[in-house]
Amino acid sequence: MKRLHVSSSGLVWYLVAAALAVVSGLTIFGPLGDRIWDQPQLLFSLVTVAAAACVIGATIVIALGDRRGMAEVGLLGTALMAASVLPLVRGLVTPGVLYDQSEAFRTSAYLTMPVAVALGAPLLVPNSTFGRWAARHWRDWTLLSLVGVFILASAIVFFPDMLVMPSPTSATTILLTGAMAAALVVFSRRQLRYFELGRRPANLVASLSLLLLAANALLPVVQKPYSIGFWWLHLAGALGVLGVCVGLAVSRWMSKSTQDILAPVLARDPLVAFELGLSPTVHRFVADLELKDQMTRDHVVRTGELALRVGERFRLSGSELRDLALAAMLHDVGKLHTPDEILKKPASLTTAEYEVIKLHPVHGEEMLAAEPALARAAHIVRHHHERMDGRGYPDGLVGHEIPLASRIIAACDALDAMTHDRQYRSAMSVKLAFAILREHAGTQWDPAVVEQVIAVLPTMPVVSRLDEVGRGTHGYDAARDRVPDDISEIDVSELLVTVDAEI
Repeated sequence: MKRLHVSSSGLVWYLVAAALAVVSGLTIFGPLGDRIWDQPQLLFSLVTVAAAACVIGATIVIALGDRRGMAEVGLLGTALMAASVLPLVRGLVTPGVLYDQSEAFRTSAYLTMPVAVALGAPLLVPNSTFGRWAARHWRDWTLLSLVGVFILASAIVFFPDMLVMPSPTSATTILLTGAMAAALVVFSRRQLRYFELGRRPANLVASLSLLLLAANALLPVVQKPYSIGFWWLHLAGALGVLGVCVGLAVSRWMSKSTQDILAPVLARDPLVAFELGLSPTVHRFVADLELKDQMTRDHVVRTGELALRVGERFRLSGSELRDLALAAMLHDVGKLHTPDEILKKPASLTTAEYEVIKLHPVHGEEMLAAEPALARAAHIVRHHHERMDGRGYPDGLVGHEIPLASRIIAACDALDAMTHDRQYRSAMSVKLAFAILREHAGTQWDPAVVEQVIAVLPTMPVVSRLDEVGRGTHGYDAARDRVPDDISEIDVSELLVTVDAEI
């Protein structure tokens, strides 16, 4: 199956969707807002059928979460259920069909998005005490939430005038509507970023679906029922909920397991989007490295994740993160051209052997440039051994002449090399490696990058998802045990080490 490779696709589609959002505003507040198409029977039929389909989709998502024990899936299904049941109520209480004019019609529209966002709150704050509790007890949260939603829905149906919502022009309505729409736009942008990083169509579908739900959040400010904007926002809400289900279906078509089916749509961790979006070419290069030298293969996988985490701290865009992570994972691919007797030598290299090793950034650039999907990362690989003081190779670039991505990889490459065993020496402690990085920050490595690398290492997982690329191996487990509470600088003046010759 062919993957999507056009880097601008996400942005193009996002701009199209943003234009649709502007059109939504024009249909509500512009001249089109005065055009009325009074068809209550049609509204009843369309909204009821579409909302019922959304309820079925949400039920399937919750069932998947329960069957696989996946908290995120169950919590997502819970939020989707709220965004489906209350519109179903709105369809049933359409004035002039089963019910006369009542507050229920407006109440159901007003509460849909606030209730859905509230029930999905654990997904928004996963690292909070509440988020961790909900992750452990998500079935209880889902059950209580669903009971609450159906009680609320029943109350609206049987007591249609029980609740009275603020008017469409009130400050409360405008502020709440704006907050809900803004939150959904933020989440839509996050999914677009993951699409740029992993090139998974599921992320693009999820991004556009969330934009449609953001448009639907404007429904409470519509002053004229059956206007063009009124009809459009109902359609946007149904398409938004169903779009998430389509995203899951698209992902299922391209993935091997339920975890992979749902991960790109649910994940808050960009590493997941990146790992699931790796092309067969990347897998082949990493597999070739494993055949050539297992130590090199494990090193590039660890460096790839560390570099991506550091790139996140620099707030790189999705496409920039993808280029960085690809280059980091493949920064040593040029060593496939290095003779085994040099690459696997169980002792320090001679000057002549070191000159051979120094060719690997150029060889790596040539290999990546020949692959269209990897060409954007080629120049990053070329410069990952440049130094801030201009004494690096192959081009002797100075300071910020070196691409930021290459500067990130250089520091991550060095830290991993120092804290893991090599053929000719044992791993040094993380505390000592941190001190060496700081000692040579400004000459060998970018000081800002060094500080971010040091900050991010204690947050690294013991086993990385990227370890699955090729075969499983441990990440920073051994190193983590040696991460001290105090990583202040220690005296390295007697070490006389630049670690350049060994990495």
